[in-house]
Amino acid sequence: MIRKCLGLVLWMLAAPVASQEKTAILYDVHLIGAKIGEVTIAGNQANGRYAARSQFRTTGVVKALKRMHGDVSVKGRVAGISHTPGQYSETINDGKRFTDVKVRFEGKPPKLISGDPDSRAAPAETNGLSNALDPLTALYLILRDQPRKELCQFRREIYDGHRHARLSLGSPREKQKRVTCAGEYRRIAGYSSSEKKERRIPFTVLYEAKAGEMLATRVDIQTKYGKAVLLRR
Repeated sequence: MIRKCLGLVLWMLAAPVASQEKTAILYDVHLIGAKIGEVTIAGNQANGRYAARSQFRTTGVVKALKRMHGDVSVKGRVAGISHTPGQYSETINDGKRFTDVKVRFEGKPPKLISGDPDSRAAPAETNGLSNALDPLTALYLILRDQPRKELCQFRREIYDGHRHARLSLGSPREKQKRVTCAGEYRRIAGYSSSEKKERRIPFTVLYEAKAGEMLATRVDIQTKYGKAVLLRR
């Protein structure tokens, strides 16, 4: 159950950014009201290039019962408002499953170049995914600090080396200094029969104004196990 929430966090969630930008964000991860871990997101963008890294670790009682971790990173190019991932790396260990993969996005379509995605399901066909993003680039773009006018405008295909999903974020609801965007994570291909039972996963992102920017302070993800919540420190 916790791995699935972690997977959703790493798949969660383009918009233009400044020519030079640094991002450092920490979220506490809660499941059914209890804190289960922490997620960090760090990004750097300058001179037409960007790099990002996200790590997950369990905390508290969950850590005592089972040590789980996730570490994903990506490097790519930026041209205007377009982000193009070059190489994406993922290492996730939940005690039962272990993935350690590298995916090349430069040269189309994207391709798994090393590692084992640890899935019995047939891999997704990639010929139609030339403009797909990796999970971390999507996460970085949606959760970074950004202008209000750029919120709730996301719809992209996502590929992690085995699975294909479609991620969308829209329907802004504004209230004073807050904006809530409604999103959907939809599994398309590369998933097992049990994963396909939860094909559509809704979520919301809450942004709050601070110093002229909108900060993603809360993410709510509806799962069949209950609500998973990311709270920004």
